[in-house]
Amino acid sequence: MPLSTLSIDGFRNLATTNLDFSPGLNLFSGENAAGKTSVLETIYVLGRASSFRSSSLDRVIAHGQPRFQLVAQIQQASGRCIPVGVSRKPGQLIARVDSQPVRRLSELAALFPLQWVGGNLHGLIENGPPVRRQFLDWGLFHVKPDYIPVWKQFRKLIKQRNAALRSASSPREITVWDRDLVSCSQALDRWRREYLDEIVCYLSEIMKEFLESSESLAINYRRGWSADKDYHVVLEDSLAMDREQGFTRSGPHRADFSLKYQARAVNESLSRGQQKLLVIGLKLSQAMLLKKQIGTHSLFLLDDLGAELDNLNQARVMRRLIDLDAQVFATAIDFPVMDKLSGANIRRFHVKHGEVREVV
Repeated sequence: MPLSTLSIDGFRNLATTNLDFSPGLNLFSGENAAGKTSVLETIYVLGRASSFRSSSLDRVIAHGQPRFQLVAQIQQASGRCIPVGVSRKPGQLIARVDSQPVRRLSELAALFPLQWVGGNLHGLIENGPPVRRQFLDWGLFHVKPDYIPVWKQFRKLIKQRNAALRSASSPREITVWDRDLVSCSQALDRWRREYLDEIVCYLSEIMKEFLESSESLAINYRRGWSADKDYHVVLEDSLAMDREQGFTRSGPHRADFSLKYQARAVNESLSRGQQKLLVIGLKLSQAMLLKKQIGTHSLFLLDDLGAELDNLNQARVMRRLIDLDAQVFATAIDFPVMDKLSGANIRRFHVKHGEVREVV
């Protein structure tokens, strides 16, 4: 469901503007600090009600303005366009979909699966397990309707068990949560393992284009507790230590996966550019799986794709996105690789001092 239009008012340094988009590639060029990344940020805020640059949306309100407002038209598979709006004044967020107030922010995320490819891209490799669990949770949120209710139930149960552990409750008062906890954990583990197995199939095919000896790329999944023990046994065996520590030390909340190339960690065996291609490959794999399983097209935000990638690899990434029928919003000082892409539906914009104008 592509964005067909976007109205921006009171957002960072961007001038008030109305933009019409291509369902394919939308390219924003301009000098550094012109406002290109802020344009991508508006779309990110629409899709996630959060920013990739600021911890608080109050900070993205333009100086001297009482609030920002973003309104987009999203085209559905039926051809009908529905309005989506997000408005923020200090301390208050209002979101609407098709003129109805949004009760849960996940309603925005479900409208258009949004992939961010920007400056913190290497975090999926370099940062801790929460980032990689978030990668899995995002993918399963979109393709597995049963996943999020079970995930929320698990989080509620683990919170209750941890509270009992911290309050020095009796073993019986602690283990009362274990049966349901085990049931949720087994389901989450199964879905995550199956999802990652499918991602690996797509990733292996994609990375043939980007890496020599791509067949030596491996993903190792760790479920968060001993591989040779049932979870209920782990909970029983670790009860004394959990009581001492005051929290449940094993479970799907500690799950992770690692990436290796030629039997070595990818941050040691791949260059920065190759690592970027690998993370892009993971995100492309998610989009391909999403398209196959539920027929939904993804939206990609590419901020300064040329950083760490030569023209050949930039063109390869763009070609992949075109073949995927993804809607793309990309920024760069210029786009020399675009002249090599035939058959692409492209709209070009120039950004200068916060003014966004389409280049005809």
